[in-house]
Amino acid sequence: MERFANRKTFHARQRPCWQRRLGGLLVMGLMAACAPLERDQTPVTESAERAPMAIVMAAELAVARGEIDQAGALYGRIADRMRDGEVVARGARLALRANDMPAAGRLADRWVSLAPDSAEAKRVQGLVRLHQGDTEAAVSRFLEALPTDPGSRDAAIDRLGQRLQDSRLPPEAIEVMRAVAASAPASAGAPLALARLAMARDRPTVALEAVESVLARDPASRGARLIRADALMALDRADEAFAAFQALLAEAPDDEALRYEYARALVSRDREAEALVQFRSLIEAGATRPRLLNATVVLALRAGEDSLALSALQRLRATSGPLSRRSLLLEGRLLRRLDRLEESLDVFDRALRDRPDDVELRYARAMARFAADDRDGGEADLRRILRDHPDNPEALNALGYVLVDQTGQVHEGAALIERAYEIDPDSPAIIDSMGWARFRQGRPDDALAFLERAHEMTNSDPEIAAHLGEVLWALGRRDAARTVWLEAREAADGNHPVLEETMERLDQ
Repeated sequence: MERFANRKTFHARQRPCWQRRLGGLLVMGLMAACAPLERDQTPVTESAERAPMAIVMAAELAVARGEIDQAGALYGRIADRMRDGEVVARGARLALRANDMPAAGRLADRWVSLAPDSAEAKRVQGLVRLHQGDTEAAVSRFLEALPTDPGSRDAAIDRLGQRLQDSRLPPEAIEVMRAVAASAPASAGAPLALARLAMARDRPTVALEAVESVLARDPASRGARLIRADALMALDRADEAFAAFQALLAEAPDDEALRYEYARALVSRDREAEALVQFRSLIEAGATRPRLLNATVVLALRAGEDSLALSALQRLRATSGPLSRRSLLLEGRLLRRLDRLEESLDVFDRALRDRPDDVELRYARAMARFAADDRDGGEADLRRILRDHPDNPEALNALGYVLVDQTGQVHEGAALIERAYEIDPDSPAIIDSMGWARFRQGRPDDALAFLERAHEMTNSDPEIAAHLGEVLWALGRRDAARTVWLEAREAADGNHPVLEETMERLDQ
């Protein structure tokens, strides 16, 4: 027990000061709240008004429930009666987060009165004034909060610029930042902070003006040149922007941030193939930035570069921790498409251990099991889905197709497909299955209408084309079948197993 008590004391000493103070207030408040009321005692609402500790307790309980708006409002009610600067600071930040400017204003003013030398108190006061539209007062508070040392001043201005990127702030944030930057005329960092803020708030003209002032003094400033390239792109001066990017890349070809910005610029001008070259080189060089990796996944998928998309996705998992459900689903599907079936199944197995009722993951595993020739496992997954979701059209169609195509259970399979068609009559995959079931039932004329419709909807999907061609072949229209197959082969830009097997089997 003694060691446990010491351990608790140790952890308490590590908590921020305001947390320890709030802890004491909460205990006292709970004691007060739990004390029995005498019959003539003042009602709870009135006693709470006279007891700041009870309000603080209520506010922190609201925070624990995720009710930040309520917490900020409660702190604001007792702003003038609190004497602990750190607790007031806590309330001011909460009210600011909740966008409760009246409460934040009262708390910030109280904070400054209790801690007149606190730069953070003045910054919060400035943010409140800016929210309230008093830009002159905001500038004054921000300037008062700046340190006198030039290096520290530049860093503080940069941090302020980041805070002013908050989209909830009014457009006047730019003019406030311009005034703050003007207070450091010899600084290169201040106009760069203004330029970054201007780009974040979609004011590229202001950004360009700011970086030009830096480049007039230091033409080699890479930070200013990169912002200039971004600003030129935003101003639709693409030729100048790309020239600026290429000049920078010639000097620093291994700069990851620069290549990423260049790739983004290429994407913005629909030059995705060139952008993908940049992303590929970044991946090969070991890039780990999550935004870069996510962008690579998206572009690679669009371009049909499954291997690159998978590499970026797996790098994302290695550097950023466990993937989201959506990313796991994508990884498993990519591995299946790349015929890495054992790895695909491993991804789905692990994902389903944590999410056994996830229909999309289970359906994806069923498809991977079928691809790995585990028909029993695939059927089991689909039947599990239909047990819990009997009207799921994808599962109905997939199981029906397998029964019709691979097991000879044509009657049961066709019934499942027809049920799927009733639910989703516009799905090309289900329409294709309807046609294939009719063909397997010996009704090629009925099958043809379904398959022609599905083929038209999907613009030469190779598997649908294989089915349509086989029905045309059975109806004696062999030239038409060959035309359908060859067009689909050309559109697929590579071998498709179902299409190739059908052509080899029928048209040797």
